[in-house]
Amino acid sequence: MNTKDVISELSTEEREAERQKRKRRALRKKIVTIVDRIFGFILATCIVFGLAGLALEYVLIKGPSPALKETFVMTMLETRRFGFIPHIFLTDEEMNEMKDLRKQDTNAKMDESLINLSGGDSGGQEADPGTDQQESPYPADEDGDGIIFENIKGNGFVGYMLTILDPTRVFVGMPDGYGGVGLRLDELVNKYGALGGINAGGFYDDGGGGLGGNPDGLTIIDGVVYNEGHGTDCIVGLNEEGLMYVGYYTLDEALGLGLKNCVSFSPLLIQNGVGLDVSSSGVNPRTAIAQRSDGAIMMLVIDGRQAHSMGARYQDVVDILLDYGAVNAINLDGGSSTVMWYEGDYVNSCSSENGICRPLPNAFLFK
Repeated sequence: MNTKDVISELSTEEREAERQKRKRRALRKKIVTIVDRIFGFILATCIVFGLAGLALEYVLIKGPSPALKETFVMTMLETRRFGFIPHIFLTDEEMNEMKDLRKQDTNAKMDESLINLSGGDSGGQEADPGTDQQESPYPADEDGDGIIFENIKGNGFVGYMLTILDPTRVFVGMPDGYGGVGLRLDELVNKYGALGGINAGGFYDDGGGGLGGNPDGLTIIDGVVYNEGHGTDCIVGLNEEGLMYVGYYTLDEALGLGLKNCVSFSPLLIQNGVGLDVSSSGVNPRTAIAQRSDGAIMMLVIDGRQAHSMGARYQDVVDILLDYGAVNAINLDGGSSTVMWYEGDYVNSCSSENGICRPLPNAFLFK
């Protein structure tokens, strides 16, 4: 007996129920087919875009333009998430050649005599009545609080500058301890009752999760050594008088200089009033700190990886800081770490995926 014979013997209600059952089965099959096609389209699209992306990366890295190749490779290497991409296309020898472009003279030391902490030409500092002083070449402290905030604009990027006229107001803040998760900049500001600040040194995490749990490189905070470093580290540090040292130093050398606060990152940008060769660079968010000849500390952040600001090269940072009178300057941790706080809020736009600023191992703060 076939299916038609069975159905013919069924009652009207039973035949209707059977037809509805077949309709539901047909509908489910149709839905499954549509879903399969949608997922197939999405998968194919992802594959096409993935292959197109790899092809573009191949052209950028293996193409005819050395400058474009260098910019792209350095941009990728400066990121935590995409640093593996150049390794797909370049041999170990080629990667080492690219990294060698960033080598700096580790023996050069800064000349302390170029910084006058007596405030002889400090921008915005009030002169004694009756004394002859030349007009300051620096921006004026119009409200008299010793802090100057300025907007920075460049070719494809925007940034922000804080100048603290009294360098002794600047210090390094840290979480209550290391080994776990760091603190966001707003949390560090609140912890120390600071007026503002920027992110500072680099960090490492056992799981690579970007938790800011441990400071990387030589780290001294409020006179306590938290990381002895890697032998000779590229550092920035402040002594009791507010003199800022930048350069390659060992732990013993840093302690011998009387550094009370010290963090590590690279590269050096300006030393003894001379901009260094930092032409090998990607385009990313940047953080830097510098000192003028009058002792004033400059804190600079540049937004990046966003529609309103692509980011800056190291040379862009050097040019900005030299224009503002920097004698010594160093690059600090950038990328998603780049952040500035002032007047009760974040000043710049954090480039993290969720827009929430990441925890930090330490920060340059000021009161």
